[in-house]
Amino acid sequence: MQRIQDAARLGYPWYVSGELSLEKWASLEIKLSELYDCNLPKSTRSKRRSSGEAVTLLYAVAGPPDQSPRMVRWVMAVTDGKGRVHAREKLLRFDTERCSFIDRYELVHDGVGWSWRMNRKRVEALRERIHEIASATPDRRQIRRDAAGEFDAEIESVMDELYRAPGFRLMRRQIGKLVGFAQGEWRRLRPESGPQIRPRTFLPYVTRRPNSVKSSPDAGEARVT
Repeated sequence: MQRIQDAARLGYPWYVSGELSLEKWASLEIKLSELYDCNLPKSTRSKRRSSGEAVTLLYAVAGPPDQSPRMVRWVMAVTDGKGRVHAREKLLRFDTERCSFIDRYELVHDGVGWSWRMNRKRVEALRERIHEIASATPDRRQIRRDAAGEFDAEIESVMDELYRAPGFRLMRRQIGKLVGFAQGEWRRLRPESGPQIRPRTFLPYVTRRPNSVKSSPDAGEARVT
């Protein structure tokens, strides 16, 4: 996700994306690399861009090992310029066709810069889930106890999920609003004497990552060529 954001920011306004099984990915990677020189070193890409040629970057991420069949989602980012990639591929623009990822996130430019955020469907699903948990009748509440006292297992699971999300700028803003919504629903629908939502103090920012990493459970293994 970070590499795709970098591409949009650094002058690769076009992209094409897809998804296929892991066993088929190797042959597609070879095909795309041979057709569009996706694996050129940075210095060669820079020279070609300076001469007016289109250059490409190829990104791929595999689903978790327990996925069956295991799938690979890929994105090829493309610059302006002359080249067969513009003639042969149905390219989209990052600024008009939002690049989605893992069916949860989308890359947008908010007037300040490029950033990933949860898509509307994901935000609405989380709000509905939070309201459902907060409004549960006493017999449906999953109250647990640990060394710190009683807690509602369902809302804590949602909070854990939110705080595991990639800490991109717009994502952090959304998480702050969802946490605020959860706290408001809790005050409105749950008794003050019952278990409260446990505070989280810090959502990590996304730091610079290498091109080949083992990432979050959502992202699996990432690779860039």
